[in-house]
Amino acid sequence: MHTVYIIYSPSLDQYYIGQAKDLRIALWQHNAKAVPATAEGKPWEIKYQRTFETRRESSSLEMKLKYRTPDQWEEFFTPEIVEK
Repeated sequence: MHTVYIIYSPSLDQYYIGQAKDLRIALWQHNAKAVPATAEGKPWEIKYQRTFETRRESSSLEMKLKYRTPDQWEEFFTPEIVEK
């Protein structure tokens, strides 16, 4: 299983989009400053997650999200997978 996720840093008011096989470990790595792109944003919060059977499917959604602004993400979200 592969999970596409969006995390948010309140301290930076910034989002980060990624994918992982284990979202719990990925979030820990972001908050442990092990990922250079997110090292300054601790704490990171999960705002969206969606799991797919294949990496190909998750990569497709990840790229679609990365090439859109946060205002345009809503078309990809369903209420049961968005955290408020």
